[in-house]
Amino acid sequence: MTKYYFIGTILPSLSFEGEPEISLIEFDRLLRDNLTAKDYTKTRALRRIYDILNLRTWWLGEELDPWGNYNEVELEEAIVSQVGFPQYVYAFLEAHEKKEDRLRFFPSLLAQAFRDEIEAHPSGFVHNYFSFEREWRLVFAGFRAKKLGRDLNVELQYENPEEELIAQMLAQKEAKTFEPPEKYQELKIIFDRYADEPLELEKALDEYRFNYIESLIELSDTFSMDRILAYMSQLMILQKWFALDQEKGLKIVDIIVKEIS
Repeated sequence: MTKYYFIGTILPSLSFEGEPEISLIEFDRLLRDNLTAKDYTKTRALRRIYDILNLRTWWLGEELDPWGNYNEVELEEAIVSQVGFPQYVYAFLEAHEKKEDRLRFFPSLLAQAFRDEIEAHPSGFVHNYFSFEREWRLVFAGFRAKKLGRDLNVELQYENPEEELIAQMLAQKEAKTFEPPEKYQELKIIFDRYADEPLELEKALDEYRFNYIESLIELSDTFSMDRILAYMSQLMILQKWFALDQEKGLKIVDIIVKEIS
């Protein structure tokens, strides 16, 4: 496995105490200049989920998040040319030609995106990262469903009911409260504390994700590709947080829920 001593040595530290000293654009340029072609494709895989999320943003006529691989022009070109996205995206577009249908059934596309990335990377950081991102979002949807009186069967309609996590969630569809798996007990604490404070909830979730990503990497593992991927995912979390203003903060929870349900 290739070791990237130069990159590992020069990267500034990341924390919620201050805005990152390096932008994602600068970081991406550094990676393009120093990674092998095979390793650089892993960074694009890590950002692909944001391209999927940006499809809905584009259909809504809103400003794209900058964390994806494509800007607005490139995104439109990838849709028109049918080159650049995984094949399941084009199958979804063909199955749902109207914009309102694409927005309505978008959760099925996102669910497929997570499954595809997890299957495409059967081990390593990318696999662990997408497994975590998928699962915490599903657990979060469970909390929100109980709070808002939503039907868990509907919320999880695009997931495999025989999967252990999904089966455990569906078993609670008649319960008054939602209990997450032991692995995600910290999410219950966060949700109970900040459910009615969107901006504080967003920050707590971001810190939770940031810390979990850190736990996926060994402390001594400074120069590996997995460390670089972890750094990228943490950098995107921090840049997103420091770019939030109060108005965006008040919308963030509903956005997360729309990404799931």
